[in-house]
This record gives sequence, structure tokens and C-alpha cells, in this order.
Amino acid sequence: MNKLIYTFLFLIVSVAGFGQALENFVQHVEQNNPRLIAMQKWLEAEETLAKTGIYPNNPEVSYNYLFGNPEAIGNQQELEITQSFKLPGYYTSKAAVQELGFQQKQALAEKEKREVLHAARTAYFNLVMLHKKEAVLKIRNDDAVKLVALMKEGFERGEISKPAYDKARIYAIGVQTEFQKVQSEIKIQNQYLVQFNGGNSIEGLTFEYPLNWELPVLDALLASLSDINPDLKMAKLDIRQSEKEIKNQRMNSLPSFEAGYRSETIPDQKLQGFHAGVSIPLWQNKNTVKYARLNAKRSKANFSQQESELKTMVSALYFEANALKDSYGQMKSIMDEEQVSESSLELLQTGQHSFSEYIVEMDMITESVLTYLKNEVEYYTSLSLLKVFTE
Repeated sequence: MNKLIYTFLFLIVSVAGFGQALENFVQHVEQNNPRLIAMQKWLEAEETLAKTGIYPNNPEVSYNYLFGNPEAIGNQQELEITQSFKLPGYYTSKAAVQELGFQQKQALAEKEKREVLHAARTAYFNLVMLHKKEAVLKIRNDDAVKLVALMKEGFERGEISKPAYDKARIYAIGVQTEFQKVQSEIKIQNQYLVQFNGGNSIEGLTFEYPLNWELPVLDALLASLSDINPDLKMAKLDIRQSEKEIKNQRMNSLPSFEAGYRSETIPDQKLQGFHAGVSIPLWQNKNTVKYARLNAKRSKANFSQQESELKTMVSALYFEANALKDSYGQMKSIMDEEQVSESSLELLQTGQHSFSEYIVEMDMITESVLTYLKNEVEYYTSLSLLKVFTE
């Protein structure tokens, strides 16, 4: 196939503009996206919640004034201040359990953030592809206008039949419609990017694929998965939390204590002293500790299951991305090597091509270039999806 480069030359040049690159756009999304802002506010609230309920109960103060009957007995006053508490290990273990719970929520927020950024990058890559597609169809549309003018001249000279001239006009209308459709899609996709950016303008944004993105090594990727994947981070934190919960439930099953001050005043006499008490968990259900142990075993099994499933999923995504990379690379190589020859329109004008041959060749060239653009955007989108699980 000749003249593929004729159109491809317009694709290797980035869309004009001196604005944000992809990384800068993503940073703006992190700052402005409403969903991420709401998630950050939620995290701040959960961090405060994680620090509540980890201290002893508030002290209690009670005062009684008892009227004597008969009056000769006199009135009686009672004052009591008490503080109940458990052994110190209970509070530290409970604080650890709640802190690990908050860390799981942080990992959940990180997962949510990655999904939002992937969606934003996907919309951005679609715009890169659409701008390139627009450049292709603009060339084809310009050529279609020239074709109609050429066929009109031939028709007026009696060299071209009316049906052939009408076919050229219908062909030009079809090309123009496709070109306008892409322009409309660009406007719609621009609105998606504005939404991701919290309604802020994306004027000046440069649309180009990142040059520094590479497909990672699969073995290294899988080896580091448990440390970088939010789902596995949550599963590991769940194991630690369930282990801390065992200790917390053990401490909760031990006796709790109460200490305080008490005074009693009656006519001509005042009694003062200390108050002490103990709550013996004689009838307390011990199943809470047993449940905590079983839950710890469950969390370990859950981690193993999730790790296996994620490794399978990431491997599948990797092989899919690698296949797209091969297809994209092969097609790019063909286009890079293709040499420019005479314009198909010039060949038609000089009689070296028939009208049918011109249409077939232009359709073939356009289809090849659009297939290349489709492979290109799918490759970068697959890399972005991998980042959801691995970065």
C-alpha cells in the first residue's frame, strides 16, 4: 500500500499548544475533582473518628441530699466521685485496632483515586486519538472538495458522466459528515475533561501520548503487587487488625476496676474515704475472643485468595497490553518505512487512476490509519489500567 505516510505525517506532530502535559493535567484533577475532594474530607472525618473511644470512661460525680424524718435525726449529705477503668493494655490495643481500620480506609481512598485518575487519563487519550483522527479526516475532506471540483470540470467539458459526478458529490458528503462527527465528539470529550477537572477550563492543554510510559516487567510487577496494590494493602491491614483485635478482646475479658472518693455528712459527723470496686467477668461470654481468633484466620485466607485473583487479573491485563504493544509497534514500523509517492488525486487527474480506484485507495489508506490510531489509544489505555492495580 502506497502513500500511507501521506496521512501519517499529520499524526506524528503533536496538537499545537503550549499548555499542560498529561502529568500536569492529572495533578489538576487530583486537586479539583469533586469526587476526590469529597473523599479527602471523608478521610479527615474518619481520622478523627479513629481517635475517639480509646480512653477510659468519664469520671462520675454524684451528690445526694436526704431530708431527715423526724427532724431530730437531721439531714444527710452524700458526695461520691468515681472513675472506672480497664487495664492499660486494653486502651492501647483498642487504639491500634482503630488506627489499622483507618489505614484501610486510606487504602480504599487510594483505590478510588486511582480509578478516577484512570478515567481522566482515558478521556484524555480519547481526545488525543480524536484530534489525530480529525487531522486525517480533514485531509480527506479537503481532497473530497477538490475531487468534486475536478469531477465538475470534467462533467462540464462532457468528459465525465452525470452519475459519476453525482457519486463524487455523494462521496464528498459522506466524508464531510464523518469529519463533522469527529469534531462533535471532540467537543463532547472536552466536556468530560472539564468535569474531571472540577469544572475548570482545560484551555491550552496539549494532547499527546506520554513518551516515558513503558510496559513493566511482569515478574517484578507481580512480586511487588502486595506492597503497592490498594486491595492487597487493605487485606494485609485487615490481618494485622484482626490480630490486634484478639489482644483487645482478651483485655476486655479481664476484670475492670473502679476507684474514687466518697464523703457522707450527717449532723455533728462527717465521714470521708476512698471508694474501690472491681467488675468480675464471671458470667461474660468468652466467645468474643474465640470469634476474634476465627476472624484472624479468615483474614489470612482472604488475603491469599485476593492475592491469587489479582495476580491472575494483572497477568491477563499485562498480556493484553503486550499484544496491543506488538500490534501497535508493527503498524507504526510499516508507516514509518512507507515512502510518499504522487498524490492519488493527481493520479486521478492525469488519468492514471479511475474514479473507482481512487475511492478504493483512499478508503484503504484511511482505514489503515484509523486502525493504527485505534491500536495506539487502546495500548495507552491498557497501560493506564495497569497503573490502577500496580502504582
